[in-house]
Amino acid sequence: MTISFILCIFSSCSNDSNDTDILENILKKYKTNGLTTWWEVVAIYNADENPADYKNFKELCLSLEGATNLKMASYVTVANIAIICGMDSGEFDKYEEYKSNLKNLLENPTNDFTLNDYIFGYFALKCSGTDFEEEPVLNYFEQAQKSDGGFALTKSAELGDVDVTAFAIPFFQLIYRNDGPVMSRTDVRPRTNAVEFLENRIGENGTFASYGNENANSTACALSALIGYYNYLNETIRKGSEGLDIFIVQDKKDVGYSFLIGGKIDTLATAQAAIALGDLKNKMSVWEKLYLDSVAEFNPEK
Repeated sequence: MTISFILCIFSSCSNDSNDTDILENILKKYKTNGLTTWWEVVAIYNADENPADYKNFKELCLSLEGATNLKMASYVTVANIAIICGMDSGEFDKYEEYKSNLKNLLENPTNDFTLNDYIFGYFALKCSGTDFEEEPVLNYFEQAQKSDGGFALTKSAELGDVDVTAFAIPFFQLIYRNDGPVMSRTDVRPRTNAVEFLENRIGENGTFASYGNENANSTACALSALIGYYNYLNETIRKGSEGLDIFIVQDKKDVGYSFLIGGKIDTLATAQAAIALGDLKNKMSVWEKLYLDSVAEFNPEK
């Protein structure tokens, strides 16, 4: 019993150390090569560093300006993170305009947009200190849940998708918080059913698949969702962490994650994996971390 316990601790510590080394090397690469996606900003923030200190941060912010909901949500998210890290909100010209547009989107949901529009719009607005009516988008999501417990991009899809379900779980985590406007709601089955959907879809090797392919993106996002739900490490999370390791690509010159097993380093897969590594370290979803930090910054009286 004692020997097994010691071996278990040693194995866990070894994995934690390896994850830390990989994350540090990815951050060094971002700092040297410059930022290319808003996902990288989220990963840097999740590692308790200031993304504004990284090369091409301002250029990235400008690239996020656009008319789509996802563009606006990514812009507001990056601005939220930067403001929390000490930047002046006045540095972001579109910040107030985009928050207003996202407020209108979330308070008047329709089938004209994907669930990701609403999910990332919600994360961005919720963590901006903006007051808005949350019941409409919550009701929309409850009606959009599939019979298998998962969620898909559109209401017309018959079955749930791992990626969208993984993003829906932290959405429910924030909206069901005990300090939120829907705290009186006792029926949280949409959240627990979505968690069960993910737990039932982990592969034998610890990976998750979307549209038939086991891949790093789905594995990282599912892992983050489960960490955010449990806030501690259980067997499914440990297995998913080992599954994510399968996608590591590392040599003397570069380190990252491939989208598919055996592939080349992929920008999005690396960023989403880096976020998951931060979540493992923090034992919470980056979206809850962002919300808690935003409360301290934007609504210190809460």
